[in-house]
Amino acid sequence: MSIDTAIIPMLRALHIAAGAMALLAAPLAMAAYKGGDWHRRWGKVFFYGMAVVCATAIVLGILKPANVWLALMAVFSFHLAASGYRALYLKKLHKGMAPQRTDLVLHGVAAVVNGGLLIWGMSHLLMGSFNEQAVLFTLIGLPGTAWVLHGFMQFNRHQQDKRRWLYGHIIGFLGAYVAALTAFSAVNLTLIKPEWLRLAWPSIIGGAVMVLWVVRLKRRFANGEHLRSFAKVRIR
Repeated sequence: MSIDTAIIPMLRALHIAAGAMALLAAPLAMAAYKGGDWHRRWGKVFFYGMAVVCATAIVLGILKPANVWLALMAVFSFHLAASGYRALYLKKLHKGMAPQRTDLVLHGVAAVVNGGLLIWGMSHLLMGSFNEQAVLFTLIGLPGTAWVLHGFMQFNRHQQDKRRWLYGHIIGFLGAYVAALTAFSAVNLTLIKPEWLRLAWPSIIGGAVMVLWVVRLKRRFANGEHLRSFAKVRIR
């Protein structure tokens, strides 16, 4: 038995277990009182679950190049989760706080991966190759690249909404959950037809939820409501 044959099943099992843990933890974190102990606990379970998913997907992609697309998707998902997590430590950007090296490396790596996915997916679609990977890479490459640009731009803005960290946290974590659902749907929900719908439904629903959530929060703040009235906040 080769090393690859022995390692791959274990990595796949760990990948599936971590993915299932993340998929279950995210709704629990969203349902819990925002900023409370259980919100933070389930949020950490989701984050570290996504970290394991990303790490195992990368190794599986190296050992089995045919699965490299899963590794790229995992990097995309983890970038969203990590940027959402890091947003909690960047609450003072509006006061001139400088990003840390961790933030620059995070967005830099994601720029290469997401930009590559977008170029690969769009080039195949423009050439008439409407296969599953071309659609999938375009669907994740476009918002992924946009999120990277948004991340770099926020580091260079002198005038910022002091609650930008909150929107970044919501969009990052919820976006990562949508990406995880997309990967799950692509691999397991093969009965959903047409093919593009199997890949697109998490983004359609998740994107609508994100927009409505952020818009609703902005309206509450515009009406004079304070974040501390409905969430526990710790300014770092």
